[in-house]
Amino acid sequence: MNLIKRHILFILFLLVGIGCKQVVNQIPASPWSVLRIVSEEDTYITINNDDDTSMVNIYHRGSFFAPLPKNAKVKVDTFKVYFNKAEKDTLCSLVKELIQHPAKTNKFCTEYVGNLDLIIVYGEQFTQQGEYSSVCDWTILSDKTKHLHDLLRRRMKNIYLGEGGAAISHVSN
Repeated sequence: MNLIKRHILFILFLLVGIGCKQVVNQIPASPWSVLRIVSEEDTYITINNDDDTSMVNIYHRGSFFAPLPKNAKVKVDTFKVYFNKAEKDTLCSLVKELIQHPAKTNKFCTEYVGNLDLIIVYGEQFTQQGEYSSVCDWTILSDKTKHLHDLLRRRMKNIYLGEGGAAISHVSN
């Protein structure tokens, strides 16, 4: 009888052990297809991994202190931007790191200053996303955000990316 109880206990522990395996968050094996980087809710950067159709859309919505007139339409400037494969891979790596291991800050700004949304699309069924809000100047929040900003700045010299609230002209090179 004692032997039967041991076998039953062994089987129960085995079933519990199998049923309680630790769930590991894994990113799909498929490569990323699109990166979206949204700075200050006005500059939308879409980087395609498969081709050179990467774009920057800048939405001129006015501001808290200078709102658009009541019936005015939001003006959108669209520019093509080119990144080589190494730059795209580095951007994806930085974005993934900033999503999975968020940069910390002890500062708090108003809701209108320091916004950054990071999105990685893997095919049609999986997306990773992270949002930084009210972080003052996201471009200097951490070494990784500074590196991300510097890489974007190389290809978008005169496009405002959220640098300390001081906008520069929206002209593409």
